[in-house]
Amino acid sequence: MAEEKKKKGFKMPHLLFLLVGMMVVMVILTYIMPAGQFVEGVYTPMERNPINPGKALLYIYQGMVNSASVIAVLLCNGGAVGVALGTGALDRVVDGCIYKLRDKGAAVLVPTVFFLLAMLGGFGGSDALIAMVPVGVMCATKLRLDPISGAALGLMSTLTGFACRPGGSYQAQAIMEIPLYSGYNERIGILMLSSIVGAIFVTMYAMKVTRDPSKSALGNTEWVAELGEVQEMEEKKIAGKDLLITALFIGQFPVAIFLNLNMGLGQAAMPAVLIPVSIICGFINGYDGEKIGGLFSKGVAGMGFVAFVIGFAGAVSLVMKNGLIMDTIAYYACMPLANLSKGFAAIGISMVVTVLNFFIPSASAKVAALMPLVKPMADHLGLTGQVAVQAYLVGDGFCNIISPFLGWTIGGLAAAKVPFDKWVKWALPYVIIQLVIQWVILFFLTNIGWTGV
Repeated sequence: MAEEKKKKGFKMPHLLFLLVGMMVVMVILTYIMPAGQFVEGVYTPMERNPINPGKALLYIYQGMVNSASVIAVLLCNGGAVGVALGTGALDRVVDGCIYKLRDKGAAVLVPTVFFLLAMLGGFGGSDALIAMVPVGVMCATKLRLDPISGAALGLMSTLTGFACRPGGSYQAQAIMEIPLYSGYNERIGILMLSSIVGAIFVTMYAMKVTRDPSKSALGNTEWVAELGEVQEMEEKKIAGKDLLITALFIGQFPVAIFLNLNMGLGQAAMPAVLIPVSIICGFINGYDGEKIGGLFSKGVAGMGFVAFVIGFAGAVSLVMKNGLIMDTIAYYACMPLANLSKGFAAIGISMVVTVLNFFIPSASAKVAALMPLVKPMADHLGLTGQVAVQAYLVGDGFCNIISPFLGWTIGGLAAAKVPFDKWVKWALPYVIIQLVIQWVILFFLTNIGWTGV
């Protein structure tokens, strides 16, 4: 009996092996790349200091130790967010808002749903939000829109919010040695603007499809026959406890950041606020201590490998630093940007990160691996630490919407029944629009010498 063998397409290696590969490459480079360091802002050649494989492996422990403060905040965040999301309150608030708007047309329901889910992605973003794709599909079906509209509502919205998440800067800020969560207010403004742009983009497309289904980016109208009879949405009521939990969840971050930056409590403020608030949210939802503890431990466990990744990436940075090639790499990466103004240089850094984003899909691995290179680049180009962080965030964010290596994107498209090639063709202009807007903002922030403090 002959079985037809399917050709295996390219599959991105597991993140562990990507990091091991990065370490091996950097070890090799310490033997062949010119050594050098920035001394008072001037790149100075040094005698080569190759790192042998055994010594590189010993750096893994030190990388973990050096990353301890970031890992501590990360684990506490994971547990606290795990409890808040585990209550289901945020989901019920979103579902309730959608139900109340059920009789509105695409001109009202589409932008509202997009904006709500973008906010969810901005404040509670993780790949668990792939669960919002069916919500987007449900809304699109009720409005008799195509599957791309459903994917836009449930996937593009959360990824847009995640790309601009105000709290997503703290790992990069720790590496840049600037106050954690500084610049939070400005980043909330950027999140709001990007969400509004996204809502407008998707609404314009939805209205076009409403007027003429043949205008669907799928290139056909076969999806119309699959809509069948429009079913009424199940009634969703927003309970007072859901509103309270949502308010506490969103409100805890500004409080912690105020204590961090204005009261001089530093990084200790974050777990000091988030852990008690998460416990309170659990009790408000009617959970007992066992249930709250279980959700918290699950949230922490979900960050366990991420914490390891940060530490391992720190070990790779130690290989580059002690092998005297980190500043060399940064120096040569800066050369094309050296003659540009600071604003365009910052945009150039974001473009470099954008390209690398496709090959390192994990946000945590990327920040730990790339920010040590971005730091000397920013210093050499005269950029503030806050601008360097924003340049990194811009490069890290929006291309996830069309990344073929991100499970969140690929899984979401599969759930919405949207072919990847059709999605990329439709979503690419959106990604470009958002990037151009972010580059304009980045240029402005650079020129005013933004420090975010």
